[in-house]
Amino acid sequence: MDIPLCQLDHIPQILLTEADDLPLYRQTPERFAGAIAPDSAACAEWAHSLDPLPVGLTLECPPVPEGEMCERPVTMHYIHLCKQAFRPLLHEDAAFYYLRGAQSFPALRAAVLALGDLSGRTLIAEIAIETDEGRMADGTDVRAAVGVLQRIGVTTVILTAYDPESITEALDLVAPYARLSLGVCVHSAWLRAQTKLYNTELFVPAEHDDTARLLRAVEEHHGGEIVPRDHDDFILAPDGKNPHFIDPTIDISDEIECGPRLEEALIEAEDDAGALKLVLETEDDVIKLEEFQYMISRPVCLCAESSELLEQGLRVYPGLALYDGTWEQPEDVVHYLEQKYGLIRL
Repeated sequence: MDIPLCQLDHIPQILLTEADDLPLYRQTPERFAGAIAPDSAACAEWAHSLDPLPVGLTLECPPVPEGEMCERPVTMHYIHLCKQAFRPLLHEDAAFYYLRGAQSFPALRAAVLALGDLSGRTLIAEIAIETDEGRMADGTDVRAAVGVLQRIGVTTVILTAYDPESITEALDLVAPYARLSLGVCVHSAWLRAQTKLYNTELFVPAEHDDTARLLRAVEEHHGGEIVPRDHDDFILAPDGKNPHFIDPTIDISDEIECGPRLEEALIEAEDDAGALKLVLETEDDVIKLEEFQYMISRPVCLCAESSELLEQGLRVYPGLALYDGTWEQPEDVVHYLEQKYGLIRL
């Protein structure tokens, strides 16, 4: 069940978050896209009393374990931790889940994958912007984050920041490339000061603000620039931290084995073709791929003879991997990997 978000030529809508604000929904139901209940009991109560408004639940991402303190690959271990944390909280009345609190973008992506393994419900993900260049605390560019999330099952991204101006900058950067719904968690004063909404469709009340003030700001806001979405002349292929806008005919390097010499090989390939072709032959190669991910600053083409090994690589690689047909996989496998991990078929 998808949240019926507004079209871009209409006034943006609000996610209701407090029980005291339920009368606001009943007065102006067209202004609300959904409600986030505080717990499972409230979710069941709200779902029945607010029908047909979609009611969801917040899921807090668990802390990321220290790499030295857990089995590798760390990403696989963290996905397991997320499943343990999320499974008891899932509720049959929840129309969607709101993921928040991730310590880094790889952690947020892993949490999305974990929840996708557990549930097919609509998924909203919160991205915390830390700089006025539109980057998260770990340095991930908002365009890279959205580029990945929109291909692995997230339907809406909510941007939040301590500095409201950082949200403005981030929206300006990401709006042309977002294929999902964009939202913001802001104080109503931010909205009152904006002349450009940059395709913002959804608002979440910020801490120390309230829904009534935000609702008035939404109702009073007129105009706002709609940024055209740029779709056709490139492929967005993030490496997990930075966005890359590539042509389908991009040059791909010779095969690079993800073995003991991977660090050396990545240094040697520094001036090679536009994308790096990384070959996975063993489970240890998957560990090496994760260990030296920080050295990769270009699009990656992943290949493996084993479809199971290829999937392991896609689970730990935080970007969107390319697939050029090397060690050709069955069509149904490639389709599954496209849907689950955003694999880009060239």
